[in-house]
Amino acid sequence: MNNLNSIDIQILDLLQNDGRMTHVELAQQVGLTPPTVQRRVRLLEERGYIRGYAALLDPIALGLTTTAYVFIESRSGGNLEELEAFLSDLPGVQELNRMIGEWCFLLKVRTASPQSLERLIYQDLRRHPDVRRTQSTLATSSAFETTRLPLPEPDGVAGEEDYIRRQL
Repeated sequence: MNNLNSIDIQILDLLQNDGRMTHVELAQQVGLTPPTVQRRVRLLEERGYIRGYAALLDPIALGLTTTAYVFIESRSGGNLEELEAFLSDLPGVQELNRMIGEWCFLLKVRTASPQSLERLIYQDLRRHPDVRRTQSTLATSSAFETTRLPLPEPDGVAGEEDYIRRQL
């Protein structure tokens, strides 16, 4: 993160708000030329700060009205990497988190109905040999969701001169 300066942070913030913003629009917002912004965006992508671009879809509009959080405990001695790959391929899984404590994984799942969630858990998930037990919690609504990440404050990052010096 020490490679970010205030302009990089501005670019990241603007792209989090609108991933379709053109380099010309970004350049106008940050006070640089479009080719300079294009180079900076490419560097942010190459360094892994920007992992990709995606359209944010409305799950309710798509009929995915049931959101559940599923805790999973694996069997002792099971292959966690293989189980992780299996879990990430299940339909409707939006998040897969490894955990420390009583549970090994936490899934965020979206399905069309409680019945389709039940099928997912009992016909797919629980049949895996490395799944010992599960516990599910249904969300009744989503008061807040975001894909935005908090960015560092500009005064806590390298100055523009340091950035230019590192690029040379």
